[in-house]
Amino acid sequence: MDGDIRSEREEQFEALCISVDSDETHEQEAIEFFEAQFGEDGFDAAQWLDIALYYSPAVARGIIDMVTPDDRSRSNIAFVIADSLDISYGEDECRQFAETLHFALANGVPVDLDIVLDGCQNALDDLETWADDETREPLLRLRDELLRLQEEH
Repeated sequence: MDGDIRSEREEQFEALCISVDSDETHEQEAIEFFEAQFGEDGFDAAQWLDIALYYSPAVARGIIDMVTPDDRSRSNIAFVIADSLDISYGEDECRQFAETLHFALANGVPVDLDIVLDGCQNALDDLETWADDETREPLLRLRDELLRLQEEH
């Protein structure tokens, strides 16, 4: 997700979040796995929150109240989304990113919208030379939503 070396437990949580998002697993399983990690060596609630925010909004909704304001403040979700926009720019991904950003902002997770906007613009620049308007459309809508969010916040 962001280049850091992941623990086996983080990878397991990521896999759970992915399977929740694809309706293969109920979100309660991932939420309970998250809860079980408190007090474990190397557990970083901010990192785990970013995993949930990125892969499964349902899991993020289930764990957000367990994440302290200090841990929320260390979220890197803006960087994570910005870094992925060069390969994840389809309709579903862009819609989920917008929902994730709305959720994060509404729940005390600081999001540097400039970083996400830069990632969005970089992806659009990359697509400019080969992609048609239909391919670029989800990113353009995401960019418009980011600009709207920026005005609100």
